[in-house]
Amino acid sequence: MPPRLRNAKESDAAAIAALMLPESSSQGGSLHGDFPLEKISHWLTQALADGMPVVLAEDAASLLGVLFTSCSRHLDSPVAVQMARLHHATGPFYFYGPVCLAARARGQGLLSAMWQQLQQQLPGQQAVLFIHADNQASLKAHTRLGMVVDAQFELDGQPCVLLSSR
Repeated sequence: MPPRLRNAKESDAAAIAALMLPESSSQGGSLHGDFPLEKISHWLTQALADGMPVVLAEDAASLLGVLFTSCSRHLDSPVAVQMARLHHATGPFYFYGPVCLAARARGQGLLSAMWQQLQQQLPGQQAVLFIHADNQASLKAHTRLGMVVDAQFELDGQPCVLLSSR
């Protein structure tokens, strides 16, 4: 049975935090930062209040993926400020990410399905995201989705690439 896609609810916070833990910086993963339950709960509450989707993919056994979005008017972190400054908006945009897929779900088209679901919910808006420059798998995956490089920058001393959808 193919994975089911749906929007997250606040009650999904613990499952999302568990999915993201192995990919956190402190665990040697490819995501920037750590994602304790409190942070995930805050992000979900904020996204829901702003009407922004957080797309989940799941099968009968567990959560397979999460794709966060946030409103571009929330410039409450240094990286959000930098991303907004570097992105040359030609219309409405939102912040995309982080996105995390369970290891067993990678390479199966799940990111593409989640991206398509997101585009249906936010038509006419550009996604703006960053990826660590050394995360070639994520860069390739997002390029296949049609994302283009807007700029390069450093975050906490680490080279990053700013991408956007067109």
